[in-house]
Amino acid sequence: MKRATFAVALALAAPWAQAGLLDQPMGTDQFAGCVQELAARTPGALRPLVRDDFLRIASAARYDDRVRQSMLVQAGEPTYWWDDLAMTTDEQRVAEGKQVLARAAETLQRIEARFGVPREVVVAIYGIETNYGPSGGRIPVLDAAISYACLRPCPNPAATCVSRERAYAAVRLLRDGKVVPEHYQGSWAAAFGRTQFVPDTYEQIAVDGDGDGVIDIVASEPDAWASTASHLQKRGGWSMGVPVYVEVRVPEAQRREFAPTAKSIRLPARSRKASDWAAQGWQAVGPNGELQPLQVAGDPELYPFLPVGLPGPAFLVSRNFQSIYRYNNSDRYVMEVAVLAHKLAGGPGIVTPWPTDDPGLSRAQVRELQQWLLERGHTKVVPDGVPGRNTRDAIEAERAKKGMPPGRRVGQRTMRELMQP
Repeated sequence: MKRATFAVALALAAPWAQAGLLDQPMGTDQFAGCVQELAARTPGALRPLVRDDFLRIASAARYDDRVRQSMLVQAGEPTYWWDDLAMTTDEQRVAEGKQVLARAAETLQRIEARFGVPREVVVAIYGIETNYGPSGGRIPVLDAAISYACLRPCPNPAATCVSRERAYAAVRLLRDGKVVPEHYQGSWAAAFGRTQFVPDTYEQIAVDGDGDGVIDIVASEPDAWASTASHLQKRGGWSMGVPVYVEVRVPEAQRREFAPTAKSIRLPARSRKASDWAAQGWQAVGPNGELQPLQVAGDPELYPFLPVGLPGPAFLVSRNFQSIYRYNNSDRYVMEVAVLAHKLAGGPGIVTPWPTDDPGLSRAQVRELQQWLLERGHTKVVPDGVPGRNTRDAIEAERAKKGMPPGRRVGQRTMRELMQP
């Protein structure tokens, strides 16, 4: 969330990032000691797990340094809102999502009726999390969960905490035969399956969606979709028929309080009926940027959300915003899902321009850039549409060669400048 002219960078550094555990890879003896410490704490697990069972299974775990490296990325280099939204809700992902909606219409309709969660939202999460299936991750979940617990230990060793409970849940799923070991792979944070559940959430929320009596969020799309809808309904209290957001124009008299900011402006304490906002002069933004009366079916309670302050897009959001936030506690993630779902339902994306003269790239454009970088001799770059560390390193080098200002990203304008002969 950075702004070229008034720098609204999101500070992602977390307390655990400063603890020294991320400075270098964890040694074999240190990791083994951590496993023993986790085993000693099993009597305090939120769900039953005995020490011997934990050690029998966890002894097969191996420290995976990709977890540490990913935690460093999370704590370090920020990104722009307009970059992330441009990639995650691009035309390709919309087209592929509409194909999923068409081919699985009956199943998705049944899940929607069962949980009261729109099929477009479920499919949007599927698209954002794993690109509709093929990108679930390749790190063994057991390795990831225990490495994560060791790299992010509980602040109070005597108390329960997320990282330790995730490790315990990862073990229990293997102990109880709930997962197929060879398919038990996922992300650096131990999320796995088609819609990326961490083991402790899987234990609490996952459901059988295809009626075969088995919950398999890796091989079964219906199980993954139903589990996602279950999460949004049970943990978030989804309100059917209520939009996640309404794009709005803030009345002139109130615009000063929404100045450019380093963090998103989200004001749930100011929640009130849509009709009350309308009475104050707030207006909806139409699909072509035209202003319209603010009218929302059912007159739900809404509150202001501005990703970067003004100038920039402004929204009134509902309790369904918080429901998606419970799935992944990131404002940006919520908007990625909500905007993609809106597009899947036939609506526009975000209409109000972002406050930048260098908008973000689609994944197709990122791949074009990466192919150009590869041809320029940056052999570590893979044209996969994901601007990871190697791509950013290459961008930094090429910007320097062109005499451009230092930086590790390009947008629509700077891509043209960088690639011109």
